[in-house]
Amino acid sequence: MKKLLLLTILISLFLSSINFAQDKYPKREFRSAWVATVANIDWPSNRNSTSGEQIAELVDMMDKLKAAGINAVMFQVRTECDALYESPYEPWSYWLTGKQGEAPEPYYDPLKFAIDEAHSRGMELHAWFNPYRAVKNIGSYEASDSHVSVQHPEWLLKFKDYTMLDPGQPEVKDYIARIIADVVRRYDLDGIHFDDYFYPYSPKVSNEDSITFAKFKGSYSNIDDWRRYSINSMVAQVYDSIKALKPNVKYGISPFGIVENHYAGTNGFNSYQILYCDPLTWIKDKTVDYVNPQLYWERGHKLADYSKLLPWWDSIVSDRHLYIGHFSSRFESKRWEGTKNETIEQIKMNRNYKNIHGSVFFSAKSLTENYNGFSDSLRNGIYKYPALLPIMSWKDTTPPIEPEELKIEGDKTKRTLTWNIPASEGKRPVYYAIYRFPSEDKVDYDNPEYLINVTNNARTKFVDAAELEEDKEYIYAVSSLDRLQNESKAVSVVFETE
Repeated sequence: MKKLLLLTILISLFLSSINFAQDKYPKREFRSAWVATVANIDWPSNRNSTSGEQIAELVDMMDKLKAAGINAVMFQVRTECDALYESPYEPWSYWLTGKQGEAPEPYYDPLKFAIDEAHSRGMELHAWFNPYRAVKNIGSYEASDSHVSVQHPEWLLKFKDYTMLDPGQPEVKDYIARIIADVVRRYDLDGIHFDDYFYPYSPKVSNEDSITFAKFKGSYSNIDDWRRYSINSMVAQVYDSIKALKPNVKYGISPFGIVENHYAGTNGFNSYQILYCDPLTWIKDKTVDYVNPQLYWERGHKLADYSKLLPWWDSIVSDRHLYIGHFSSRFESKRWEGTKNETIEQIKMNRNYKNIHGSVFFSAKSLTENYNGFSDSLRNGIYKYPALLPIMSWKDTTPPIEPEELKIEGDKTKRTLTWNIPASEGKRPVYYAIYRFPSEDKVDYDNPEYLINVTNNARTKFVDAAELEEDKEYIYAVSSLDRLQNESKAVSVVFETE
């Protein structure tokens, strides 16, 4: 009987610990969504719409992402060797204006506008590039005279109706690095992001690059190893150029979720042998700041079980960040017949692994259109408190100068906080974290329940319109955050309601 009682107590404690782990909200977590522009998946919804309509749509999208708890946006700016920004090297995207090479009229720069809109809401903006795809569907529209397919056809590999830049050509590597360096130099972005379109999914490359291999193989005798080397060396070259220009800019790649099947006991598509995708080398060589594997299958999937892939990825990434890519557009669609709230349950599972720092959702439409109440589930559930971004300790850990002279005015229905930033030397703030504690004995800066907002540094003012209880004392606090969201000490003030 005593043994049975002890076993019952242990089981109860174990279940309680599981529930506690699931109810524990992290103060720092990467929460993002891919905004796909290719084929007008997310934005702009219509490539023939006016500049004003596109701008209004982008503002609405940013509002909805912020409301859902998103703190970083993956914004696609290069879909097929084109540009959704003013590029000196590549033509304006067909998906933006309906004609490749034609600028928006009236003119605006979508990347600059997206960066400003994200930053005004306290969110990061990562510019998402497809590194190799040149022509998604040959003949579907007219290429601009400035497009690489016209200017440098010798750089291309052709596969039926698809062309891509040839990864094995040194000039191609230099070209990609130059494209990225140009954007990093000219735009106030937070990250550079690559997707997983390296060599094609289908058909698999065969002898299309045999001439390139013969010319540039160097010491490689195996063409598969050489293909991986070609991609890995491009990844390293881009990393080095970003680091030289702006060390605080983050660089990450979203590889296909299965590298090789023997690692996690899966039986699906093998990206190591088909796409020549080699994330283990990027992690080992530290040529990325984060990897964002696309784990696009449900828990219990027969060929690619999320529950098997997740712990394997957690086991191989420790000194770089790991964010998980979720197929929310599938799992939250009306057609999904699997487990309800599959995406939410996957996020809960993620939080039980120490090396997993957050999630990215494909695509943004699942949030902005609130598929199956997905945005509501995030906003009212696991994302109900804001989150700061995880610290990249290998970049910088020095906090910015802290605020001073925090003041508060108002009543229990609305209060206005104001503060100053001293003119003393030191790292200037980029964002501010705003806290509200229900009493002095509840002051805990590690508990996100009391983090009410993250704002940018455009103003040293914040209005809190939450209704407070009467005859109660609250503690308000403000801390400074730098570009990487290292946090200063907070300054606080007491507010009493009447």
